[in-house]
Amino acid sequence: MHQKFKYLPLAALILSSLFSTANANTVTVSGTILYDAVRDGTTFDRWNINMLNAGNFNVNVLAFESTSNEAIDASDINGDGEFTYLDPDTYFYKNTHSALLEADFLARCDDIENNCNTIDTPTIKLHSLSEIEGAEDGSIHFRRDPAFNVTLAAGDYLYLMADYRLSTSDAEEGFDFGNDFKIDSDHADYQITFSSNTMNFDVSGNTINVSAVPVPAAVWLFGTSILGLFARKKLVS
Repeated sequence: MHQKFKYLPLAALILSSLFSTANANTVTVSGTILYDAVRDGTTFDRWNINMLNAGNFNVNVLAFESTSNEAIDASDINGDGEFTYLDPDTYFYKNTHSALLEADFLARCDDIENNCNTIDTPTIKLHSLSEIEGAEDGSIHFRRDPAFNVTLAAGDYLYLMADYRLSTSDAEEGFDFGNDFKIDSDHADYQITFSSNTMNFDVSGNTINVSAVPVPAAVWLFGTSILGLFARKKLVS
C-alpha cells in the first residue's frame, strides 16, 4: 500500500467513531390517554415539536401491552404493575399556535408498515421503520406500536398521540368522540422515544425543542490534525 494511504482506513474509523459518539442523542417521554364515559370518548395528547433547525430523527412508540387483543397474552412492558391496551394512532400537524385545523394536517402513522404512508414533501419526509427496529424499545406486538423516521423543516409542529382512530374533525374539537380502549379501562399509558445521530432534544413539559448537535471543537481539532499528518506525509513522499 502506498505510504500516503497507509493510515486512511484507521483514520476514517476513528473519525467516524468520534462523530457518532458526539452526535448520538435519545430522549423518552411518557403520557396517559383518558376515557371519559360522560362524553363517550377519549382524550389525546399534544406534543409541541419545535424544530430550531431542519433535521432528521426516529420516533418509536411503546404502548400496546399484548401480543394480541387478549388479556391472556398481556405483558407489563412499562413496569407500572398494570395492563393497558392503547392502540396508538399518531399524527403530525403544523403548529400555528391557534386552533387546530384540518388544513394543518401533515402526516399520520398508526402502525408499523400499515396506515403509515411514506411522505416526501419540502416540509416533512416520513417512512415507517421495520418490525425489528420498532421492537428496540420493548414493543411486543408486531405492528400496533408505530415506529418511523421523520425529517422536518425548521418550524413548529404538533405531534398528536391518540387511541385508534382520531379523525381530523375530532382533532379540531379537541376530543376523540365515540372511542374507547380495547379493554374496559379508564386510561391507557404510552411512552415515546425520540432518537437521532444529528439532533439534540430538550424537553420541557409537553414541549420538545429539537436542534442540530454541534460538532465538539475536540473533534474538529483531531480531524485537522489527521489531515495535516496526511498532508505532511504527501509532501515528504
